[in-house]
Amino acid sequence: MYTDGGFKSATESRGLIGAVTIQPVTLVLSFWGKGGVGKTTLSSSLAIRLAEKGYKTLLISTDFVPSLGDVLGLEVPPHPTKVADNLYAEQLTEDGIIELWKQRFGEEVYRVASSIFPVGREVIDYVAGAPGIVEEFALYYVYERARSGEYDFLVWDTMATGGGLRMLRIEKEFYDHLGDAVKMYLKIRGVIERIKTGAADPLELIESWRKLAHDVLEFLRSSSHKAFLVARPMHVDLQVARRVYQELLSFGIPLGG
Repeated sequence: MYTDGGFKSATESRGLIGAVTIQPVTLVLSFWGKGGVGKTTLSSSLAIRLAEKGYKTLLISTDFVPSLGDVLGLEVPPHPTKVADNLYAEQLTEDGIIELWKQRFGEEVYRVASSIFPVGREVIDYVAGAPGIVEEFALYYVYERARSGEYDFLVWDTMATGGGLRMLRIEKEFYDHLGDAVKMYLKIRGVIERIKTGAADPLELIESWRKLAHDVLEFLRSSSHKAFLVARPMHVDLQVARRVYQELLSFGIPLGG
């Protein structure tokens, strides 16, 4: 595990020194850049090397054009699977991420939306297909995997662009500036719904989303995450890398190389 004091084994990290518990932290190493520049190959090589050095490592790919299985030479399922000593791999497809989003946020989105508009459950599929939802959920998913502290390293083969970061910031700012009238309406609706059904207050759900968006952004900015840009010496690749670099810089996300 990576702690503020350096690298330790998982056992040492979870141990007690006096009365103080050392909180294990998974160090996330993410690879960004245009599609086809070698992000999957480089992230796989790094993950394999870390595993060989004895670190428990999770390799996650959220690339829309899955190729992790081709690089590793085996089928990689959409959940952490041991593929070698100390090495676990997971390939998430676009459809798979949408299903995970529905499982995690679908009911909450329906409850909030139906508190404001006369909509049915089809709103879940509508929101799930909205631009940026898949990219944004991938950020949340990696955050949750890292927060578990189960692995020493999480190596992340990202999508081709940083669109999810923009969506996350827009979402957080939307929640921050939600009008008082809307908040009051949701609060009243929440009280009524709680009396009728005992369900969660829509305003409380929105606040939990705001906090989650904030927490994910703060994690990506923290010392527990390092981003690496990948590009070939070609004009288009370098232009995309420059845009992604500016995007990461605008969020204060540390670059490892």
